[in-house]
Amino acid sequence: MDFENEKNNLENNNDKDLTNKKIIDEEEKRKQRLFEIEKKLGRHNNEKELKNKRNNKIMKYFALATNMVYILALPILIMLGFYLLLKKYLFKTDQPLVLIIFLLIGAISGYWSLIKQVNNIK
Repeated sequence: MDFENEKNNLENNNDKDLTNKKIIDEEEKRKQRLFEIEKKLGRHNNEKELKNKRNNKIMKYFALATNMVYILALPILIMLGFYLLLKKYLFKTDQPLVLIIFLLIGAISGYWSLIKQVNNIK
């Protein structure tokens, strides 16, 4: 009698385990199908996010590359204009050493601002 009861209990437990496994498998399949449908709708599409992030970074570098001429030339032109004003109102003769110093200061400040902008891109 005891053996028969134990056998029946084991069979019932096995049946419950099998039904639980079937329910879990069906649940997993349903979740997978739902995920596939949402992916087709574009809710779980990481490729677009990666592509947008890549394009955004490329556009930042492209904008910097197009502005590079202005970033480098503007300080040099400002220093040249400052030299011409000094030459007209302060100096009596040409001062080529002052011109070279001003142009070097303009070039260094232009490169400095370019390096700062490149480092700020993330």
